[in-house]
Amino acid sequence: MIELKREDDDVAVLISGKDAEILDAGDDFVHAECSLSDLANEYAHTLPDGLELEIHSDDGFGTCFFHELKISPHADGIALEFCCHTPNKYWEGRYGLATFLSAISDQLSYHNNWKATHLELEDDWKGITLQRVIAHGDPLHTSVVGAADDLKNLLHSAEVALSGLPWRDEFSTDEDAFCRQLLYPLLRRMGFLFVRYSHGKKEYGKDFTFSEVTPFGNHRHYGLQAKAGDISGGVNAAIDELLGQLADAFAMPYYEIGSKEQRYISTFIIAISGTFKENAREKIVEKMPKGCIGSVYFLDRERITELVERYWKTTKP
Repeated sequence: MIELKREDDDVAVLISGKDAEILDAGDDFVHAECSLSDLANEYAHTLPDGLELEIHSDDGFGTCFFHELKISPHADGIALEFCCHTPNKYWEGRYGLATFLSAISDQLSYHNNWKATHLELEDDWKGITLQRVIAHGDPLHTSVVGAADDLKNLLHSAEVALSGLPWRDEFSTDEDAFCRQLLYPLLRRMGFLFVRYSHGKKEYGKDFTFSEVTPFGNHRHYGLQAKAGDISGGVNAAIDELLGQLADAFAMPYYEIGSKEQRYISTFIIAISGTFKENAREKIVEKMPKGCIGSVYFLDRERITELVERYWKTTKP
């Protein structure tokens, strides 16, 4: 429990019964400092009015960029504000500091639940503050760690926009990283609607579902199955698994969030972070139902990189 106590001129903030350091206090506000570990057993219940908690992190909560976090009450829950405030003369990044901060800001429209509450590009000390609001009742420690992980993806998106795709080794082995850090933002940038990553949640052959508006004004629905690494034509089990997922993807409907309407895909995409080896692509086409030919597309690492160059990388100098 997080408590704010006042007695005459004395002010105290207790987190799970432990005193937090008071940084500043007035009649209607209190700023206190704590550590992330202090919040291990705390939940995002309503904070006392006027209380703001600050947490400092030497490694930027794993981002090496956002070294300060502010936690405060918000109309919709609890606000987490990650702050970067860096002197230009000490910046040793690959890009100019203002350029990189501007790229981060540009990526916010492709990342849910974030907004910039401060952006300073002209001063000698440049900075950006990004806010995410969490719901009452969410575990604070877990929410901060999850938000920091999402910030890493946001920084990676900014790097890709500036210089193209720095392919990560983990994409070859970690399917979730391949989906979350690469495929999901790429599909958003390609202009698809209703992009949903549903891996492990009754996906029925579809890691992703998304849609587009056709020239006739109706929606065409897509399903995408992602695999980390290579697909070999010599491994029948892998091909048979993909064929089963392909059949399920076309046969089983899915539902968009908030809608009871059944949706069926008309196009299926197999996306891998490696290459199709030993005629794997040809063997899949040969074994799939003939009615699906022309409705199934293949994306490998080379093709995905081309799409990143076209739809993700910025043309700004």
